[in-house]
Amino acid sequence: MSTQARIIAPSAPLKGRPDAQAELATELLFGERVTVGFARDDWAEVVNATDGYRGFVPADALGEDAPSVRPTHKIGALRGFVFGEPNLKTPPLTALSFESTIAVTGEKNGYLEIENEGWIYHRHVVALDDVQPDYVTTALRFLGVPYLWGGRTSLGLDCSALLQLSLAAAGIAAPRDTGPQAQKLGQRVVGDVRLRRGDLCFWPGHVAIAVDETEIVHANAYFMSVVREPLADLVARVDRAPDVRRL
Repeated sequence: MSTQARIIAPSAPLKGRPDAQAELATELLFGERVTVGFARDDWAEVVNATDGYRGFVPADALGEDAPSVRPTHKIGALRGFVFGEPNLKTPPLTALSFESTIAVTGEKNGYLEIENEGWIYHRHVVALDDVQPDYVTTALRFLGVPYLWGGRTSLGLDCSALLQLSLAAAGIAAPRDTGPQAQKLGQRVVGDVRLRRGDLCFWPGHVAIAVDETEIVHANAYFMSVVREPLADLVARVDRAPDVRRL
């Protein structure tokens, strides 16, 4: 029998099998809701409510999905420290990443109290329904963040996570992986393609976002980080033009 839970770790690795050495498939963010289909002391099989991704997470990353901790806000900064007191001089307890959801229960000294977690600076937080429609600008905020296969936080992420998070901030739900993203997002642009800002450029297993007619932003293993570069440079490396989709 399945149960409902939420992620209470700053982030939780989701893997294809219950093994710490298994390849990272994706990460779940603090506050995300999951359906738990199977659980034992060390691992639980879950489905992420955000994007339907299924896999195994450490059991200690799960907490009760109680009505009292329904999210009211989300992290709008790339990451924000959580303190034990509303005081920047106290040692931080943890840090939460972009698009993590939180339940705010109080405010003091410019800090917001997170249910059972601590205090976070108010400028690192936005309303749950906040929308940043320019997802290109959001993606560019991640410049220099390290590339991490399966990563989905501002400490490290891959190409499809960069797109998914940037679109999420714009209020657009997106699949987690490039294959489903290419199938479900936007309309395919055919013929003599002239890039527009916001176009999605797909290759097998990779996606980039057009910044303008000539440049893209993407998380990639060539630079091992999020970079902005000429589309022509990437096309030369992979010897293949992109499949362009327009939202």
